[in-house]
Amino acid sequence: MPKALFSRMSAVMNEVRQLQDEKALMSVQTFEVFLVIASREGLASSEIRKLTGIPQPSVSRALGDLGDKAVRRDAEGLKLIRTERDPNDGRNVVCFLTPKGKLLAARIEQLMGAGFSQVDEKLNNGAA
Repeated sequence: MPKALFSRMSAVMNEVRQLQDEKALMSVQTFEVFLVIASREGLASSEIRKLTGIPQPSVSRALGDLGDKAVRRDAEGLKLIRTERDPNDGRNVVCFLTPKGKLLAARIEQLMGAGFSQVDEKLNNGAA
């Protein structure tokens, strides 16, 4: 991987770190859930589980941490997403970015630059 890509990834992690405080932390799993939602808004929680391979209880915790209320710490969430009951399956929620989440997603896209989409394309095609 080119050094520039590592620098970009480090800048993204720094951006995420700035959102956190001692009460609201973003784990790697939670960040992965955020990235999936940012790439495909309107996904049901069951689809997030299938796409990431993260167990459903962990997806639920991540959604709480990314939403209004962190589940484990009984603290305020990061308010990056909002959820709605899935009209097709009441056991699921459908996930969308909040304005704050959209700003973070745009900032990540900006930090990764246009070259990132080419790397992503290679990874999806199995060329990397």
